[in-house]
Amino acid sequence: MTSRPNRGGTIPVPTTTRGQQRSEQIVRAAAFLFQETGYQNVSIDQIGAAVGLTGPAVYRHFKGKYGILVRALRDQVDLVEQLTLHADTTGETPAQQLELFLDGLADITANGDESTLWRREQRHLEVAEQHEMVDYFRGFRDYIAGKIVAADPTVTPDRAELLGFAVLTVFSNTSTIRGNLQPDRLIQLQKAVFHAIISCPLPEPAPDAQPERKPVPWRPAGRRERIIEVSTQLFDERGFYDVRIDDIARAAEMSVATLYQHVSGKAQVLRAILERGAEGLLYVSADALAMAGNAHEALDALIRVYVRQALGIHGRIMHILTRDLLYLSEDEQVSLRETQREYVAEWVDAIRTLSGNLSGPEARALAHAVIGVLTDVTQAPDLRARPGIGDELVALAHAIALPTELIDS
Repeated sequence: MTSRPNRGGTIPVPTTTRGQQRSEQIVRAAAFLFQETGYQNVSIDQIGAAVGLTGPAVYRHFKGKYGILVRALRDQVDLVEQLTLHADTTGETPAQQLELFLDGLADITANGDESTLWRREQRHLEVAEQHEMVDYFRGFRDYIAGKIVAADPTVTPDRAELLGFAVLTVFSNTSTIRGNLQPDRLIQLQKAVFHAIISCPLPEPAPDAQPERKPVPWRPAGRRERIIEVSTQLFDERGFYDVRIDDIARAAEMSVATLYQHVSGKAQVLRAILERGAEGLLYVSADALAMAGNAHEALDALIRVYVRQALGIHGRIMHILTRDLLYLSEDEQVSLRETQREYVAEWVDAIRTLSGNLSGPEARALAHAVIGVLTDVTQAPDLRARPGIGDELVALAHAIALPTELIDS
């Protein structure tokens, strides 16, 4: 046995044979390519070239690209399971065990970027493997929630479930949060954020609070708008790559020939959807910011607008942006990211003004942490159905944006 270094101690790693080492090299190279350009944009030949093999040589180790993806995801699950074992056998109290687990999780995401694959590419799995991964995610969420309740019995299991999910999704958003922060500073920031989440006093739901109504897409009268609407629904449900142009035409109740009179193809529709979402968020945020008299009100306005949008019909666009932006051309991606930067700049300005001591990259990382948590929580059906979830998300967002450990340091 060898050991993998970790800030809380060492995690045992089994010794591997030469063939196993080559398989692991392939998995690591493929995982990096999947994270950078998307699973569907990577070929077996590209994976082979990344480790000095021909495409056919890769097949000596794996039946195909799908098998590599499954192995990469299961390897990540195994690594996190090792963290739980290490935390439980090393920590003496639930609080210590939780701290050790999150230290380890911060370490592997900050230094190894283990998160993007888990968050984005598991949708390409077949149904059985998807269910397997969902069960693992829930298990890790419940592990965190259980430690929170054990450490502080005043926290109800229901609340701990939301807090556990929020903590876990911070780490699954590491690639976006990272920016140009050095790993040590990123780990420090992540730890401050999860402490802020765990200690966040969630508001009690009103006695008459009801679950958020699920938005019901409207059916536009205009054909182009109808194409955009049904495409948004299909991309959200199945992902851009797995939707065909005739699927869109059928959902829009028109022929493929008629559809092509209005759009040139799927990519144009995706670009229209994402541009509308990005520009629309800027527009409604500017309207809210116009009524803000200071930085506190500005941050609150940004948070409340985003929560409202994420819980509403346009929450689908945020989901699509997270998963499918990489299927546009590089120029189109650059243009959309510039619009995103303009939006995030408003968050950075408010956070820096209120913190007084954070750098631009640090404030930007916190802004992305807030946005990531709000986006992911509102995409989880069981969480968005909680009565009072909107108020809970506002409280969580304020805690994440201005974590006490960073502001007071």
